[in-house]
Amino acid sequence: MKNTEEIPIKFNRIIITGNCPFGVIMANDLAYKHVVGVGPWAFLHSNMKLLKDMKPDIDRITTDFINKDYVVNMESLLNLQPDIIYYYGKNQNDNLERAGIPTINLDAGGDTKFEPVVTQTYWENEFNQTLGLPHSHKFSDAWKRSLNEAKPYAEKIKSQHIRALYLEQSDGKELKVSGPKTYGDTYLKMAGMENVASDLVVKGDAGRYINVSMEQIIQWDPDVVFVVFGSAKDILNNKNPGQDWHNVKAFKDGKIFSTPVGLHNWGGLSAETSLLPLFMINKFNPDYITDAELKVATRLHYKKVFDYEIPDALLTDELRQR
Repeated sequence: MKNTEEIPIKFNRIIITGNCPFGVIMANDLAYKHVVGVGPWAFLHSNMKLLKDMKPDIDRITTDFINKDYVVNMESLLNLQPDIIYYYGKNQNDNLERAGIPTINLDAGGDTKFEPVVTQTYWENEFNQTLGLPHSHKFSDAWKRSLNEAKPYAEKIKSQHIRALYLEQSDGKELKVSGPKTYGDTYLKMAGMENVASDLVVKGDAGRYINVSMEQIIQWDPDVVFVVFGSAKDILNNKNPGQDWHNVKAFKDGKIFSTPVGLHNWGGLSAETSLLPLFMINKFNPDYITDAELKVATRLHYKKVFDYEIPDALLTDELRQR
């Protein structure tokens, strides 16, 4: 069998407009070294200290071909001389065919909008097939490891009917939550929890984020809250103007948590998201999965998926509450 370093890649200059698939291609060194451009969100919501430690050459990858309004600047894109462009869903297409080079839609379609395991497995397979690389199954294996470890505790939590809120955004201005048929809804179920927002109506891609009022959250009265883009500490310290969480059970019990930030925020669909059910269970009840066990699982994930030994200080920083 050929050494992977000797396998010729079909395309030498790769662009990925979306942030989530970038985490998958980073796990394949032969493909990663050919990435020349990626969407700005790939870095905006990352722990750059960790990212630069794992990938010391990360600064060579530009985001400048996408304007501040998240529209592709075709002139800047063409200046990168790409051989192939990957995008995720119609909203990221932006008439990319104008570039006159192969474009690949990484949207698997159908229910995959709320099936993270299927989606990441599809991305890994699609990268390998289109780039002419050997088959790999790092991400499907990662999900199997995590869900097998989570299963007995998720079943215990399920029997307790724990009601959780997946707060996608809490920036002091808006409160956006994950309704049904979303990744957030799926993550809660993987941890054995019930989504308090499961009755909301979801429409289209944008339906993943649903604006709600503080009054609605008080009415739901969740047992636990997971904050993705925002600060759990700010909520617990009542720092967000126009929000009063005092009457919410999760606030009273101190069970409001920010999702970790590694290569990207675990709460989206990042290279570390397979660990999210373990994190949720750990935060809800550290007697089920201890802090030490979560660290072991995280270390193992980085080693198996990226062949990366994460330093203690960076691991602690990644898992700290924000």
